[in-house]
Amino acid sequence: MKRNGFWYGGECYPEQWDEDTFKRDLRWMKEANMNIATIGVFCWAIVQKDESTYDFSFLDRALEILEHEGFYVCLATPTAAPPLWMVRKYPEILSVDMNGHRRKPGGRANFCPNSEKYREFSVKIAEKLAERYRDYRPLVLWHVNNEYSNYCYCETCERKFREWLKNKYASLDELNKKWYSDFWSQRIYDWEEIGLPTMRNLLLFRKDRLQSINPAIYQDYRRFMNESLLECFELEYQALKKYTPNVPVTTNLMATFKPLDYFLWAKKMDVISWDSYPDYGEDHARVSLRCALMRGVARGKPVVLMEQSPSQAIWKWYNHQKSASALKLHTFQTIAHGAEAALYFQIRQSRGGCERFHGAVITHANTNRTRAFEAVKCIGEDLKKLEDRVLNTRVDAQVAVLFDWESWWALEDSPGPNIDFSYLQEVEKYYRALLRMGVGVDVIGVEEDFSKYKAIFAPTLFMVSDEIGRKIRSYVESGGIFVATTMSGVVDENNLAWLGGYLASMNDVFGVRVEEFDAFPLSEERTVSFLGKKYLVKLIEGFVRVEKAFVLGTYSDGLYANEPCITFNQYGEGFAYYVAACASQELCNDFVRYIVERHGIETSFSGPVDGVEVVRRCREDSGMYLFVMNFNSERKQVLLREGKWRDLMSGRTFFDSLVLEPHDVLILERVDL
Repeated sequence: MKRNGFWYGGECYPEQWDEDTFKRDLRWMKEANMNIATIGVFCWAIVQKDESTYDFSFLDRALEILEHEGFYVCLATPTAAPPLWMVRKYPEILSVDMNGHRRKPGGRANFCPNSEKYREFSVKIAEKLAERYRDYRPLVLWHVNNEYSNYCYCETCERKFREWLKNKYASLDELNKKWYSDFWSQRIYDWEEIGLPTMRNLLLFRKDRLQSINPAIYQDYRRFMNESLLECFELEYQALKKYTPNVPVTTNLMATFKPLDYFLWAKKMDVISWDSYPDYGEDHARVSLRCALMRGVARGKPVVLMEQSPSQAIWKWYNHQKSASALKLHTFQTIAHGAEAALYFQIRQSRGGCERFHGAVITHANTNRTRAFEAVKCIGEDLKKLEDRVLNTRVDAQVAVLFDWESWWALEDSPGPNIDFSYLQEVEKYYRALLRMGVGVDVIGVEEDFSKYKAIFAPTLFMVSDEIGRKIRSYVESGGIFVATTMSGVVDENNLAWLGGYLASMNDVFGVRVEEFDAFPLSEERTVSFLGKKYLVKLIEGFVRVEKAFVLGTYSDGLYANEPCITFNQYGEGFAYYVAACASQELCNDFVRYIVERHGIETSFSGPVDGVEVVRRCREDSGMYLFVMNFNSERKQVLLREGKWRDLMSGRTFFDSLVLEPHDVLILERVDL
C-alpha cells in the first residue's frame, strides 16, 4: 500500500452537505491528525441518473478539494445500493428472500449477485470511475461495494446453482452419491428437479439459527452463494485494474460473519479491510479473536480497519457511548493485530436516514469541541508517535487456532446433537485461554502451512476431508502438537459422517475412537476430573474408546461416569490431544496452561492474567514491540519475561514488571537488543 505512516481518517459524504461544511470538516480532520478520506460509498444514484447518463461533477469537486487539502483518498464503487430507477426498470436485479418474496426498491445490499443486469451496471460504473480517476494522485485504495452479505433465492440463482452443481459433480449419479439422496426418497433423475433450499422446502428456523433437513444441498448452496458474491467483487476488481493496475483493491469484511468464507475471499483481494463494532462491555478476547482472524485471513500482512465508531453504533438494541479509553483500547487492539490504517464510519453525523444517530467524529453538535472529537484527536496524536516504529512489523506466534467456515456451516446448519452448541463459542474459549497465558496466537484456515507452529488448536473441526486428515497426521508425525475438541472430524467434505469412529481417519493419530455423543440442556451440568481437580462441562460429551492414548481426565458423573474425557497420544515425533466434552472456560484455561507449560511454549509474560492482552510484534532487523492492553477496571500487574522495555507513548522504562492502570495501553519497544 502506498502510504507514509498510518492511514487515519474515515468515510465522508460530501453529497449530504454544502461545500463550506465539507471544507470545514476536512480542516477539523487535519486537526485530529487525519490523512485519509473514504468517499463515494453510496453515491450511485447521484453519479448515474439513468441508464446512459453519468454525472461525476460532485465527485470531481470533492476529490479536487481533498487533493488541495492534502488527503489520501480511498475511492469506493457505489454498488451496494442500486439506484431506484435501475431496479424499477430491471426488477430482476432485486434479490428474493428465503420465503420466495422479491425485495421491493429501497435500502441497500438488496441485489441478486447473479443478476446479469446488476453485474453489467456494477462493472460499468466501476470502469467509468477507474477511467476517469486513473491519474488522480491521492488515490491510494479502491473500496468495492460495502459489506457484501446478501444471499438470494431467485430463479436466476436456481438456474446458476444447477450449472454450478453440474460443473462440480459432472453427473447426477455422483451428485446423488455425495448428497446421500436415497435418504427420504430424494433421488434426483433430472437436473431440473434440483430446487433451492428455502423456507418452503428444506429450511427451518430452530431457536437462534437456520437449519436444513438436507444438510448437503444447503452446504453446497452456501458455497455457491459465497462464490457468487465473490464473483461480483472480482468483476469490479478487473474493471478497476484495467485503468489503475497499481492501485490496490479491497472490500470491507466483517470478521466472524457466518455467511461468507473470508479465507476464499482473501485470495482475490489485494489488501484485507474490515469493520469492527464491539458491543458494549463485550469480552476483549472475543474482539481479539476477530482481529486475529482478519490478520489470519490476510496471512499476516497489514490490514485496514475500514470502519469503527468513535462513539456508538445504531443497529444494536442498546447503543452505548464509548468512553475515550474504550475507543483507544479497541483502536490499538486492531493495530496490535496488524492494522496499519484506522478509519471511522463516519466523519460527520448525517441529519437523516436510519444511521443519523450512528456515532461520528463530528456530531450533531456541529463543533470540534466535543468529547468524541477530543478522543479521536488524541488517538491521532498517539499514532504519529508510533508510525516510524511499529509499521512493517509482524505478530510473532508459536501457536495457531484453526478457524473453518465449512465446519461452522456443517455443524450448525443441520439438526443435532445440541441446538445450543456454538462453533464460534467453542473457538472463543480456547483462544481466550491462550490469550490469558500470554501466548502469541495466529488464527488460520486449514490451507495454511501447519509446520510454522509448535502447537495448533482445532476447536470443533467438524468437517475433515481426507486431505486435511493427512495434513494433520503429517504435522503431528513431524513433531507438532495438535489439539482437537468435541465434535471434531465428524463429517467429510460432503457432509457425510465418517465411519469407524469419529475423528475422521485419524483414530491412530489420537489413539482413541469416538463412538457417540450425549447432549443435554444448558440447565444441566456434568463434571470432569482433570489432574485431580473437578471441572464443569456442558451441552455435549463424547464417549471415547481408548486404544493406545493416555488418559488425562475422566467423567465424574452422568452417562459416561469414569470413562475418558481428555486424552493425549504420542504419534511419531509429536502429540495429539483430544477433549471429548464441551469444556467450561475454567477447564479450557487449565488445560491450555498444562499444554503451554508441559511443552515449553513461549509466552510474553509469566503466569495467566485475566483481562489483559499482550501482543508481540517483531521486525526482520530484530526490532521487538509489545502491545500491552488492560481491559479491566482495576490495576493489573504484568511480569515480563525478560528485557528492558521503553513505552513509546510516555518514554517510561520497564524491566521485569509493570503495573497497568485501568483501561491502559502501553506500546513497549525492546531497547536492550
